[in-house]
Amino acid sequence: METLHLPVNGSESIYLPDDAAEFIIIQQDSEFMPSQTKNSIMRIHLAPELAYNGLTVEKAIANRRSRRGFTGETMTLTELAHLLHYSSGITDKRYGFRAAPSAGATYPIEVYAITNNIEGLAKGIYHYLISSHELELVREGDFSNEMSRAALQERMFKEANVIVALSAVFQRTQQRYRERAQRYICFEAGHIAQNTYLVATSLGLGACAIGAFHDNEFNRLLGLDGKNESALYIMAVGKI
Repeated sequence: METLHLPVNGSESIYLPDDAAEFIIIQQDSEFMPSQTKNSIMRIHLAPELAYNGLTVEKAIANRRSRRGFTGETMTLTELAHLLHYSSGITDKRYGFRAAPSAGATYPIEVYAITNNIEGLAKGIYHYLISSHELELVREGDFSNEMSRAALQERMFKEANVIVALSAVFQRTQQRYRERAQRYICFEAGHIAQNTYLVATSLGLGACAIGAFHDNEFNRLLGLDGKNESALYIMAVGKI
């Protein structure tokens, strides 16, 4: 089993209380700011929330299952936007609070969408820019076979409409919480993953999360160095 090493950086931090009486960390080192861009040449602005009255929370929880079989039917870009927004997006624009809780609002988790079959969107690896609700293209192409191999030959990664990959920029949380950071980062990835399950269920989609994958291969595909930022959790989502 591979061990995650949380690097220590000497960058300073400033702590300021906001109007909601919570403390938000402001990093002076821009490398570790939330939703850092990948200097992409193409960005796709996502639609706001889907005009859709989904399941109640209780019904979505009762219906949630890990589903590995997908039909191959095309998923819309609006459905993907809805999934990303309600799993990890900003739900309070005044304070910037998000759908998933984060220790000290340090927001270490980055979200990637590896698309296989999304209407009007080229196949490729996209980075979700949470602050602007946009997708930025990291790499264009069909990576379904490579993703499957990196995930121990998981067939569902070839059939899913989109693979949602959660990575962590460790220093965002480490420089505030030190030795407690690793558990807080993992908590947050779990919160986002469960949100993804419930939103997918509400939309009538299937989802399945896995933690069994080759770290180095996934990091290479996503363009991550595996030290400052590394993949943590992977989910297949698609039509059922």
